[in-house]
Amino acid sequence: MADQKLTKTGSLQSEMTIALHTNYAIGLWQGRKPGKQEGDAPVKHGIIGMPQFFHRATLINQDSLTNNPWADEAMYRLEEKLKAAAETMSELIQKLDQEVALLPKGVTLTEVASVEPLDIQVFTRTPLGYRCVFLLVGFDQFAKKVLQASHYGLITRNARDSYLSEGGRLLRQIYGTVLSYRRVEATRLDAAENNVY
Repeated sequence: MADQKLTKTGSLQSEMTIALHTNYAIGLWQGRKPGKQEGDAPVKHGIIGMPQFFHRATLINQDSLTNNPWADEAMYRLEEKLKAAAETMSELIQKLDQEVALLPKGVTLTEVASVEPLDIQVFTRTPLGYRCVFLLVGFDQFAKKVLQASHYGLITRNARDSYLSEGGRLLRQIYGTVLSYRRVEATRLDAAENNVY
């Protein structure tokens, strides 16, 4: 007879590291701390970055796991925003590729890369956090191509600024989705019985 002794494996582990090559993507990762009031100059408001996004997305995810209908709605809106942003990013990349295709035959460009990219170890407690990271890395790759195309005169400066602005806006809109979430202690049953104030 075979040995009936049961054994268990240890927990699964994995690490994720990303490399960001452009200041545009790094700025979206880091965000910006609020400025201090100096004289009559207007105060610069803070801008959320990826770590703050992770924190807020995790809260929404945890609330959703406790049958909170408002968290469910926030998770749904976040998923839809991520899906729409990924589609729009693909469209921007296709549009840029069409403009770069004007490169004459016999000219070869190597892939552009930073000599010192920023390596970041990534950990989040929700899959939607990782999907947002993938979008950020995609934007970083897109921004590299935009800057390279501008450098070689394949697109105008205005086109460069427009591409970078549109790509960055996709991530800022996703960040805004989690900023609007307000925690309410309730369950789906509370909502069905109208027990929420």
